[in-house]
Amino acid sequence: MRNFCYILSSFALGGMISCASVKPMHWQVNSISAVAGHPVTVVGSPKVVKTEDGATAVAFDGVEDGLLLDVNPILGAEEFTIEVVFKPADAWPANFEQRFLHIQDPANPNRRILMELRLNNQKQWYPDFFMRTDSASLTLIDSTKTHPVNQWAIMTLVYKDRQMRGYVNGNLELAGQITYLPIPATAKTSLGTRMDQRSWFNGVIKSVTFTPKAVVPEK
Repeated sequence: MRNFCYILSSFALGGMISCASVKPMHWQVNSISAVAGHPVTVVGSPKVVKTEDGATAVAFDGVEDGLLLDVNPILGAEEFTIEVVFKPADAWPANFEQRFLHIQDPANPNRRILMELRLNNQKQWYPDFFMRTDSASLTLIDSTKTHPVNQWAIMTLVYKDRQMRGYVNGNLELAGQITYLPIPATAKTSLGTRMDQRSWFNGVIKSVTFTPKAVVPEK
């Protein structure tokens, strides 16, 4: 897991707070039966695979593979950071839109968070960060912010004080304003697919980390 430091200036409450006080929830995605102790509902046939560094991760084929967890990992947080370590495959054009992390109560689509990617025909991907509340929505996307497929990347969503920011590999790429409204305890989290089982991810997810503070990822 990468180290974090608190965001300063106007994006924080002011003053330095020790990074040691941050208590992230780290999900090592290395099983299809449980993730960080949470039981998993499996969709399709995602597979546990070995990564280049000898660790294990879960591969999704972009057809009907997904994992559904009955947990809201940002419950009660007024600010938060979500980080995904993943490797997208070259799945153009079949999987142009891929929604690989989704937090929502299935009964209430008006409050949700998604982390997504889009592919182009140059063997590249670009990030898409999305938040919806009862009265507003915000999409952070820029097709010029591209990255190569078939390489490990870290995508990070940070929210605090009506500011949502999107990072890739520690670099700030996108930002916008929206007022987050809490997602209830009845929410679930899907990996590898949108919760209603479409926009499938093609690639490998190694880990997801949820931190109840707005933090800047290191480059």
